[in-house]
Amino acid sequence: MLKQFFSAITAPRTKLVLVVRGDLKMSKGKTAAQCAHAAILCYQQSQQDQDKQKLVECWSFSGQPKIVLRANTLEELTNLQHRAKKAGVVAELVRDAGRTQLEAGTATVLGIGPDIEKNVDELVSNLKLL
Repeated sequence: MLKQFFSAITAPRTKLVLVVRGDLKMSKGKTAAQCAHAAILCYQQSQQDQDKQKLVECWSFSGQPKIVLRANTLEELTNLQHRAKKAGVVAELVRDAGRTQLEAGTATVLGIGPDIEKNVDELVSNLKLL
């Protein structure tokens, strides 16, 4: 227990960002569900990469910080996904199943991270809170 406490103090600050498409006008419930999907996808993807597992540990021990931001268009979202992947940061795009408000395959939310806060901020510093 004490070891976990000290490793959490010296661990880098990490976070996960959820970028929601603002142009879709999803309901609050739909948005929340899509954000949950993105967070789970990012966590699962990070767990499969040995280099990312330590970051997930740091993120978990620090309370799993998450920030929700807005992208104005699909193009903005996909450009961000490409930039994140190029930077070596996990970036998972959620596509809706089409059972309620949106057509099947509609890209709704991009999850980025969990990763070192500075790496994530460099990608999303121009975006506004949802």
